[in-house]
Amino acid sequence: MGGGERHNGMIAQVLAADGLDVDLIGHSDVDLDALGSHLGLDLSGCRYRRLPDRGEDAIAALSESYHLFVNGSYMSRLAPRSPRSAYLCFFPTPFDHDMAAWRKAAVRTAGPLLRGVSPAVSFGQGWYPPEGGRRRQWTWTNGEGILAVNPGGGRTLRADIGRPGASGAVRLRVVDADGTVLAKLQIDQAFAPFEVTLPSSTAGTELTFVSDVFSPGVADVRELGVAVSRPRVTDADEGPLERMALRFPWLLRDPADLGYLEGYDTVMANSEYTRGWIRRMWRRDSDVLFPPIQVDRLTPAPEREKAVITVGRFFAPGLGHAKRQLEMVQWFAELYRTGALPDWRMYVVGGCEDSQKPYVEQVRAAGAGVPVEVLPNAPRAEVERLLSTSSVFWSATGYGEDDRKRPWTAEHFGMTTVEAMAGGCVPVVIDRAGQREIVRHGVDGYRWTGPEQVASFTRRLAAEDGLRSRLAAASVQRAQQFSDAAFAERWHGIAEQRRLYS
Repeated sequence: MGGGERHNGMIAQVLAADGLDVDLIGHSDVDLDALGSHLGLDLSGCRYRRLPDRGEDAIAALSESYHLFVNGSYMSRLAPRSPRSAYLCFFPTPFDHDMAAWRKAAVRTAGPLLRGVSPAVSFGQGWYPPEGGRRRQWTWTNGEGILAVNPGGGRTLRADIGRPGASGAVRLRVVDADGTVLAKLQIDQAFAPFEVTLPSSTAGTELTFVSDVFSPGVADVRELGVAVSRPRVTDADEGPLERMALRFPWLLRDPADLGYLEGYDTVMANSEYTRGWIRRMWRRDSDVLFPPIQVDRLTPAPEREKAVITVGRFFAPGLGHAKRQLEMVQWFAELYRTGALPDWRMYVVGGCEDSQKPYVEQVRAAGAGVPVEVLPNAPRAEVERLLSTSSVFWSATGYGEDDRKRPWTAEHFGMTTVEAMAGGCVPVVIDRAGQREIVRHGVDGYRWTGPEQVASFTRRLAAEDGLRSRLAAASVQRAQQFSDAAFAERWHGIAEQRRLYS
């Protein structure tokens, strides 16, 4: 329930307010009232439609029954079949961005031969990020991991399954979407090959890997079921190209295969930064639909706490666009210990999945002995209170990365920066990517290029109350340009220009 979900949810809210019948589609159980409450949305005019996770082809087939289909999934290659459609792009990250160089070369050589072939098996809900080395990679379930398998007949699922690091064996059940147990397997520590015969299906199959879990302990507090490596499917009707794709599914991640985009009436970028990279990577223009920010829910407190706050999802570097909380805590600790920020404190706030708990503990350890509070998964009301009472906001997403070679590691927009500004915090943010579209240097905040500037700007704001008050007032005014009302106006402009309702 983060920024991307709110961006999608606000489109649904505006569509419903315009009198359309709106379905929100997903693969997990969702309470729309709870979702709306957490994200500050009115979803009372919408319905939630939960689908078995059977891959993008199944959703593409479903899209044919709608007049307007809005795809807000990150790195999706779904080709819509609806009369009108829009693609909300958070960033045009290449599909092979996380591959070794030799695999990228293989993808770009074999990929054009495999266009039109769909991945036979893909990971759905209930999996942690992949791990391992060059010789073998694996993905852990959380006790109930879902694999989506494409339609076909005479199919067999093959995979190496193990529990590296576990103390003993576990029983694994492979369950079909209708609750039928297809296999009961004994899984030991070492990886071993397994085969599961699958029933014929014209709509695809959702398989759930169900097992007991264990926790590695110490810093790694994840609850782990079984680790799956090299999942693949064989099909009695497969041809030579299909066999190649089934054996080496990663060959299908050709970043130059952009045919799916032809079905969309518009691609919508979440910032000018993203728009520029869409033009460069996808060779097409896009409409900018900035994310909606709840500026009305944030009321700046007249008296500010001497505090630096940073807000963002906890990601260890190398996963997603890491927010660099560890480095920021280290910088604050240095400022505090040298006496540059006497009586100041720091709040580190953000969503945290189980897989990132070890990283949170690293952040906590870096702040030991100094006034740093690490608050994973804090209630929304508490986040808003801290944004409305703290004095300075820090953001370092993309620090240490080459955003010319890996532009997806930067902050594509910067929703929390706008929220902080609406709450009266003065932003001190990295001078990259989407932050440049929000913070006007010296007018309503500061943009920095290195840690020494973070320290310099923050020391100045701490010492000069008048400067801090002036920039805070300008920040509040600047944030209004990204309000929910401004979002609805931008959406209606795009919908009219692209005739999405007609």
